[in-house]
Amino acid sequence: MSRNNPKDSIQDVVSRAYRAADGIENVSADLGLAVSTLSEHTEVPKGKRAGGLGINYVDTLARINPASAAVFARHFALLAGGSFTTAQESSPLETVEHLTRIAKESAEGVGALARLEHGGSRADAHRELVDIKEAVDAAIRDLAMPTVVKVGGAA
Repeated sequence: MSRNNPKDSIQDVVSRAYRAADGIENVSADLGLAVSTLSEHTEVPKGKRAGGLGINYVDTLARINPASAAVFARHFALLAGGSFTTAQESSPLETVEHLTRIAKESAEGVGALARLEHGGSRADAHRELVDIKEAVDAAIRDLAMPTVVKVGGAA
């Protein structure tokens, strides 16, 4: 089921989500839709028909298959100017590591914003601000994770 769709088009994203769910046949069984129907959602639309997989099916597929959910999340986060990282993709950092990373990224972001007054790149400033957001998001994510409490030297 390889089509020649533009990279990061919704049709390409749907195809990648199918692959993340171990193939269109598995998605067919999960959603109760025919393989041919699902295949149509990876074609660029002709005429007035909207392209891509319906949002209710996207939601159902994402709930059934977290790998497919990650494909969709990355796509929509990118459209919103952000990024997506699953909790499993990175290990929790120690507090001092978060402090160091947030301070470093903040200094770089402030510097990039200050350079805008003197012809600095808006794209560089945007990238640096996204880096700050990612550092803060990682700290927030790690703070929300359950921690192991040591009592009397035992974990």
